Amino acid sequence: MRALITGAAGFAGRYLVKLLLEKGYEVCAVDICFKTACPFFENVNTKKVDVIDKEALYKLLGEIMPDEIYHLAGIAATDKKDYERYYRINFQGTLNLLDALREITPKARLLYVGSANVYGSVPSEEQPITEERYFAPINHYAASKAATDSAACAYAMEGLHIIRARPFNHTGPGQNTDFVCSRLAKLIAEIASGLAEPLINAGNLDTQRDFTDVRDVVRAYWLLLQQGLPGEAYNICSERAYSVRQIANMLIEMGQVKIELYSQPELQRRNDILLLLGSSGKLRQDTGWRPEIPLRQTLADLFMWWQEAIYK
Repeated sequence: MRALITGAAGFAGRYLVKLLLEKGYEVCAVDICFKTACPFFENVNTKKVDVIDKEALYKLLGEIMPDEIYHLAGIAATDKKDYERYYRINFQGTLNLLDALREITPKARLLYVGSANVYGSVPSEEQPITEERYFAPINHYAASKAATDSAACAYAMEGLHIIRARPFNHTGPGQNTDFVCSRLAKLIAEIASGLAEPLINAGNLDTQRDFTDVRDVVRAYWLLLQQGLPGEAYNICSERAYSVRQIANMLIEMGQVKIELYSQPELQRRNDILLLLGSSGKLRQDTGWRPEIPLRQTLADLFMWWQEAIYK
């Protein structure tokens, strides 16, 4: 089985490469750059391709002729000020790939990895959120993902085997500090090692998110292309929400240090979502997927990763 992964050098992409290799796939890893040597790519065909380059995508699919395509490429951060890049990369880049799929490898199965941020700010009494929830994005990242999700659905209606994944928050070892769990883990690892003062200033500590281990998430990606229904959308989530304060306290306990934790108004996002909790019932029913790694173990692995990383 031959798989092509866009965004393969990203956080989840690296774990997906590893999973597919373990399952015996021939993997082509695609990204705009591979910055550092990574053991995930030792036995992998790597290609530097920008999804904005439509001709390059056509050529790539014609050369690789994949059986499965996992489309993870895109901008994931929500606070970029160059809003046009969200639509150029997340939306237009995906349209380029979908056109190439239709013209070059129409029999291949494609997983489009979207985001639960498309749902926006949902009243707590209407959560957990199911896939039937309407889109109400509150920033340009979410808007670009909502538009792309809708476009992928339209391409699927033309008969292509496209499945849409909507992962909620996920974390694990190797995640960068643009994301709250990894940012806190790094800070607390530095404090525990005596490299920083025992003080953390954060945004809203009471916002709650549904966190899943990245290793469980990429397993869901694979299962969706094996057993998911073409044209359908699937939430990927743990069905349990934790506040930033709870995350911080678990990491502080692991670091065995006393830390003063403060919520600073100037660090809070203007349009922050207070609660984002998903339902994975559809995913569970159609694929049998269940999250296997509890959050405390995920955070322990992440914290240990940072302990090792800060001394390298």
